[in-house]
Amino acid sequence: MKEKQRQSQPDGAIISNLRYAYGMLFREYPITRLLLPLTVLVSVLFPLTGNLLPAMIVAMLEKQNLAGFAAAVAAVGMVMLLLKWGQNVLNQNLAYYTMECRNRTLTMQYYKKITTTGYQNIEPHAKQVERQNAFWAINGDNWGIGQIFSKTPLFLYNLLGLLLYAGFIGSIHPKILVILAAMSLCCLLLERFSYRYQKEHRQQEEELRTQRTMVYRYCSQIENAKDIRMYAIENWFPERLKELNDQTRSIFKNKWGRVKLMDLSNNLFLILRDLTAYGILISQVLENQISLSEFTFSVGIVAGFTTWLTEMIQNFSYLRLASVQMGYMRYYLEMDDGYGEEVSQPVQSQPSGQAPTIEFRDVTFTYPESDRPTIEHLDLTIHAGEKVALVGLNGAGKSTLVKLLAGLYRPDSGEILLDGRPISSIPHEEYFAQIGTVFQEPFLLASTIEENVACCNEAQMDHRRVQQSLERAGLWERVQAMPNGVKSHYSKELYSDGESLSGGEVQKLMLARALYKDAPVMVLDEPTAALDPLAEADLYERYNSLIGGKTSVFISHRLSSTQFCDRVVYLENGKILEDGTHQQLMQQGGQYAKMFEYQAYYYQKKLGGRPDEIF
Repeated sequence: MKEKQRQSQPDGAIISNLRYAYGMLFREYPITRLLLPLTVLVSVLFPLTGNLLPAMIVAMLEKQNLAGFAAAVAAVGMVMLLLKWGQNVLNQNLAYYTMECRNRTLTMQYYKKITTTGYQNIEPHAKQVERQNAFWAINGDNWGIGQIFSKTPLFLYNLLGLLLYAGFIGSIHPKILVILAAMSLCCLLLERFSYRYQKEHRQQEEELRTQRTMVYRYCSQIENAKDIRMYAIENWFPERLKELNDQTRSIFKNKWGRVKLMDLSNNLFLILRDLTAYGILISQVLENQISLSEFTFSVGIVAGFTTWLTEMIQNFSYLRLASVQMGYMRYYLEMDDGYGEEVSQPVQSQPSGQAPTIEFRDVTFTYPESDRPTIEHLDLTIHAGEKVALVGLNGAGKSTLVKLLAGLYRPDSGEILLDGRPISSIPHEEYFAQIGTVFQEPFLLASTIEENVACCNEAQMDHRRVQQSLERAGLWERVQAMPNGVKSHYSKELYSDGESLSGGEVQKLMLARALYKDAPVMVLDEPTAALDPLAEADLYERYNSLIGGKTSVFISHRLSSTQFCDRVVYLENGKILEDGTHQQLMQQGGQYAKMFEYQAYYYQKKLGGRPDEIF
């Protein structure tokens, strides 16, 4: 069906995403329930112990207790050493389990989502962007869930340290705590204003960054190199980049003054805050209200308080951004699979040779990015064992119709039936088993010839069927000539002992794959696009033997192939304009006949001979 309205927007709420991330981590690796709080606790105790050490030293010097001094320093030093060692061990173990959670759990979910989601939910550009965002949210170390896992322990021990130090300050110097809290609040407000102001310009900056990236991509892609040189457009790239850089510089200048003023004000508040606190402590020493050891400890606590607060704010900012990125990841992983509601009872696969009837009833389909239907109120019946050719100009709806038939798209309205049963009621795995396909764009596995044909591992493979499929596709002799035969790898780029296949050979390999599947319905979308007209004619001479009694539908821009079909359906603007045999449509003298005559004239001039000899 036409892309559904989103059930929900990506969830960027920090609490929700923290619960999601750590709920998954704790569920997969229960030991992390203990590792996380221990890591936070040890991380707080280490700097606290470091603050106690100078105060102890001063106290010992005041009492001139040199014997106790050495023992105390040694004891505190040993504690700090153990805490640091424990912190490193705990951090390493926690990092290991979070990495495993990302690599083994989330990455597997991601790739399963890519390979199992309905085709109509992955093809649109917007879905491709969502998929890319999800990828980086999973795999980026400083992005998404990686940032969540790395910054959350830091934020927690910042928060615990802040509360602990605030308790110390409040119990000893309540006045200082009030001053620190009030002036820190002012700093937070300034930070908030600065963030909101920068956010206003972020969209413009992102758009310019995307445009610069696109320019770099155009410039660096090898497939564009010929046109760049032949059309002398090499100067366009630096000129466009200069224009984009000037726009970026203008935005930067406009916001820099205000941001700089906010940062300066924030730094002044920070300095004033610390000087005020230290001034109070110094006055208390001078008035003999506290000792030097108490002063030393208090200075360390005040400094620690400000450090905890600064780092907590910083880590919270990281978490807020990471949560937004993670929201896109969750949205993608939890996205509807695009297959709609299916019944639980599977349809029985048709036995080999028992071809089904396929019927389109008032089918309409519109792409998400389009306002006009590509297929509109289409009715079409393809009888069992019938060979039907879909022809028409580019954009007529041929490939869309094939994807609807293959179950890759769901119609906006109307229904498609397989032997009288709506395919929407058939589980998609079961329906896909009914369809053998050869698309124009070949897909090859990074493996051997036989695994590319059988699409399975050695244990599940029928080697005799592999050979038969290659023979029927006209590729067996070529494969036999390879040093390793069917166990040869197809690509020299991936394997040192790999074999190079021409475009036509690759297409024959795809045809062999479809023949191996032996589905009762065969769908071929430009199966001979990589072949020259003579090679194409040779292939279609064997077409009847290849297809057998299967129900078959194919697309070809070269109309020579239509003569081998039982029917020809001419599409225009998503509607059936003409329907009949090749002879019938030629006698009608309509659009099909005109297209055929144009092609016949072209090939007559190019190849010589009469049209009837060529076609």
